[in-house]
Amino acid sequence: MVRLILAALALILAAGAGFIGYRTYTFTAPPPPAAVEIPDTGAYAIDASAAAMRLAEAIRFRTVSLVEETDDRAPFVDFHAWLQQRYPAFHAAARREMISELSLLYTWEGSDPGQPPIILLAHQDVVPVPDDTRENWQVDPFAGIIRDDAIWGRGAIDDKGSLVALMEAAEFLAAQGRRPVRTIIFAFGHDEEIGGDEGAVVMAQTLAQRGVRGWFVLDEGMAALDQHPLTGGPASMIGISERGGGNLRIHTVGQPGHSSMPPNETAVSLVAEAVDRIHSMPIEQRLEGGPALGMMRALAPELSFTNRMAVANEWLFAPLLRARMADNAAARALLGTTIAPTVIEGGSRPNVLPGEANAWINFRIHPRDSGADLLRRAREEVADLEGVTLEWDGTPRDATPISSTTSSSYGLIAALSSAMLPDAPVAPGLVLAGTDSRHYSEVAENVYRFQPILLTSADLEMPHGLNERLSVENFERMIRFYIGLMEAGAMQ
Repeated sequence: MVRLILAALALILAAGAGFIGYRTYTFTAPPPPAAVEIPDTGAYAIDASAAAMRLAEAIRFRTVSLVEETDDRAPFVDFHAWLQQRYPAFHAAARREMISELSLLYTWEGSDPGQPPIILLAHQDVVPVPDDTRENWQVDPFAGIIRDDAIWGRGAIDDKGSLVALMEAAEFLAAQGRRPVRTIIFAFGHDEEIGGDEGAVVMAQTLAQRGVRGWFVLDEGMAALDQHPLTGGPASMIGISERGGGNLRIHTVGQPGHSSMPPNETAVSLVAEAVDRIHSMPIEQRLEGGPALGMMRALAPELSFTNRMAVANEWLFAPLLRARMADNAAARALLGTTIAPTVIEGGSRPNVLPGEANAWINFRIHPRDSGADLLRRAREEVADLEGVTLEWDGTPRDATPISSTTSSSYGLIAALSSAMLPDAPVAPGLVLAGTDSRHYSEVAENVYRFQPILLTSADLEMPHGLNERLSVENFERMIRFYIGLMEAGAMQ
């Protein structure tokens, strides 16, 4: 009997090992979308040095996001005039509209109105450079200097590099007398860094009112990495969704008075307990329900055997995967909603019991979750605490819809990326920050977020940080990519 049991166990283990091995072996990159004919982007006669000088000029316009009514609008107006002067052929070919006074909406009409347009985004505004950080810059952040084969200054990557590269590409084609078959729309917001309420929101509403339904939208958001954290090698990451977000406000009420005779719970102890419970509440962490699994599949040929085995058999190795990714903040953010207590306030003197206290918790919402469900679950966590109320501070923003990775538009972007960066496999990704693209989900079939530039981990710290710069090589790559995108997507 013992031998039979051991034999049965051995058979079960062998079958299990075989099943795991089979799933690991068959866990491969999905087939690419339908073939897209890609032009030879290397054949374009581009003067990269002259283009870099124009980006440097664009950086000199201090188009810092306007927060107050009294903020200086002149840099935006001057920038608009500069665009008209530097790109005359495109301005002669396209229709320009001013939206909310400072955002730019260009329509380059195609000869076939039956084809849905391409919508290309970038933003004019940049974040400020705090005075106490300027001494840490190697150059004046608004001087627009070319040094060490790079264009230096605020906005070089985020996002004037994209805007000027799009204009360079459009001017290149327009100067040759080319006219698109498919309409191309360019939407350049002026307030992306502060939410896009007057720029992208109004432009998207304008397009929706006109009945525009685009083939796809392309914006900033992700790029090619020289070292992907999963593979250690290069990878081009195309953002197919963007996390949402919201700030949960916790309000507690307690008995005010002197601290010498405190009740069992005070407003401060209640708010602390509520923060701890909500911060610790279980949030589903898994590959399904977002772009993470698609990313893993796309990078499967580059994964080590053990990583591929763990991902292919998540049903068995999920605890191991979660433990391995728990130490990496970016990896955790891919798997589920993140919860971060950020502000707590209550009381004014050490010996006085406050009558109320408040705290705020920042949620970054994964596509799997919703603001309404997270609020319900948070309330359940503190249901037994008297004197505690929870509300979203404003309206939370759910994650954007997940765009297709099997569409012809994704295939076009992926094929162009592979042509520009042949050593970097293409994979879908989740954008952890916010972009203007989230406002365009209703006016296009799919929305993608990708800049065709190769970045190091150090480069990723430059936008909004110190010594922001874009290599001339990357800038030229962007121009060639956008020319190819317009030519293959709208002119064939």
